[in-house]
Amino acid sequence: MEAATVSRETSSGGISYTRILLPDVDKVVVRVAWPSDWAWRKDVNQAVPEVGSALILQGGAEGMPAGKVLERFADLKGMARLVATPDYLMGMLVVPKPNLAEAARLANAHLRAPTLDERWLQRVQSNLLARVRKVQARPEWQGFAALRRAILGDAPLYHALSLDPPELISSVTRAEVVRWHRETLVRDGATVVIAGNVNADEAGRAVDALLKDLPRGSRRQHPASRTDFAPRRMLLHLPVARTALLAFIGPLPPTSRGGEPEDVLLAGMLGGGAGSVLFDTVRTKLRAAYAFGVRLDSYARDSRLFIMAGQVKPARLAEVEKAVRKAYAEFRKTGVLRGLEARRSRLAAAIAKNLKDPLHISLSTLMALLDGQNPAEVVNLASEIRAITHEALRKRLATAFPPPDDLIVLAVSPNAGDLPGACVINRPKEADRCR
Repeated sequence: MEAATVSRETSSGGISYTRILLPDVDKVVVRVAWPSDWAWRKDVNQAVPEVGSALILQGGAEGMPAGKVLERFADLKGMARLVATPDYLMGMLVVPKPNLAEAARLANAHLRAPTLDERWLQRVQSNLLARVRKVQARPEWQGFAALRRAILGDAPLYHALSLDPPELISSVTRAEVVRWHRETLVRDGATVVIAGNVNADEAGRAVDALLKDLPRGSRRQHPASRTDFAPRRMLLHLPVARTALLAFIGPLPPTSRGGEPEDVLLAGMLGGGAGSVLFDTVRTKLRAAYAFGVRLDSYARDSRLFIMAGQVKPARLAEVEKAVRKAYAEFRKTGVLRGLEARRSRLAAAIAKNLKDPLHISLSTLMALLDGQNPAEVVNLASEIRAITHEALRKRLATAFPPPDDLIVLAVSPNAGDLPGACVINRPKEADRCR
């Protein structure tokens, strides 16, 4: 398979976009990111983007009854999706190249002039509310909601991420969705990527067709996220919990500042399954956890997170907290990076494979664009990973990862006394008082 080539283009309609030429693939992937500040605004219902993004594609459009467009996309052997994140409304269109024009026309009708059928609004709300209530009943969800509340406070971004209270969903009105749609789905400020075996003329026609007649509008860029990562220890007391959750959380620099490949490698060495530092500490030596690892996450693109977490036997919470903190401190101080060569090779091979897939390379390119980075560098990512050294990782670990004493600790346990000295709460929103 020939290597992908990335170029910046402008359609005949004047829309700037990034084209990824993949000569040997059958499908075309188009991704669009519309910036939004909705999740930071105090005068709006924070559930509207979640409800609205589903309703746009399900609620009908001109010439297409409600509920039928997804069937039509299936007939075209393609799919369309809208996903609301705090910073953006993300759109994706995937379709075989011969069906690209028809798929773009169908998607455009729903983006430009959705019916937003009231009956389908109620259906979307009902289905979403049922799913959210089921998820929010889980002790693990409540624990991470308490962390979000501690870090973000009683702010719009907390409610947007948590959909808390869930009644936000059922209170969404059609008028609110119309307002959100009018402010968000505009032609100006959208970031567009198209990947597949398409030349510049074909790609430009598809982009113009997809965004045809969307209104001009101002770019809704959100303000900087306000976070409080002051270290504290909390225990969420949930008598219904069958096991305990223990989590450590701290900030990482946003991906726009670089260093993401190094972070992924370090996270794997620290808590990426068998052979990692935390696996050996908590599972092998203490035999006190059902699972314990590291993940990198974010609340928004400017608020990135480092998380060590796992399920722990409740009676051993305090013991595991001490052991994990010590193991992380030693890892960060000594920079003993076991298994770098193997992990680096696996990650580079996975990236190289993904760069041949229009779904993956279009997403990586879109993320690079949103970070203000050169999208052409995406194709070199596997080579960059292979060149990462021990020295570079040790420097990243010392400068970007939070010191062990600066981490927030949260436990969720059926017993209120399992983490001595912790601030004990009974509901996520009570985390406000754990200062």
